[in-house]
Amino acid sequence: MLKNGMLINGFTATELVITLGITVILIALALPVYGNLQVSTQIDENASQLIQTIRVAREHSISAYNNARHGVKFLPAKYILYQGPSYSQRDSKQDRETDLGSILQLSWSLSGGSGEINFNHGLGLPSSAGTIILTHSGAGQKVISVNMIGMVEEK
Repeated sequence: MLKNGMLINGFTATELVITLGITVILIALALPVYGNLQVSTQIDENASQLIQTIRVAREHSISAYNNARHGVKFLPAKYILYQGPSYSQRDSKQDRETDLGSILQLSWSLSGGSGEINFNHGLGLPSSAGTIILTHSGAGQKVISVNMIGMVEEK
């Protein structure tokens, strides 16, 4: 644009307002998608961590790590990897506790009824089998199963 014989480059106020308006609309549309992605990632990550913890307990028992059995105790807002023949007879100095916070909750349906899985030496057979359900307050749930031979998987 020429003004008084000089070339002036720039944007008009209308162009800036339109650009800002489009930017605000795009951000408003992206926020729910980003929020859902965060929630989905959070529940996926916690389910993977729980599966890995159960597998670690089994592998520690099979290898007789510290010459002891190992297991996982489930509570509504946390789970504990422990060393010992049962949660009540564990060596609490060896506990590895994972707190799920207020957004995630655990529930379970295990054949032993005690809310724990303890693995034996050698074969790594579990004391109980069934499902553990990790529930997110706003994004559904993940179901983890442990069968009678100690295999752990997400359903």
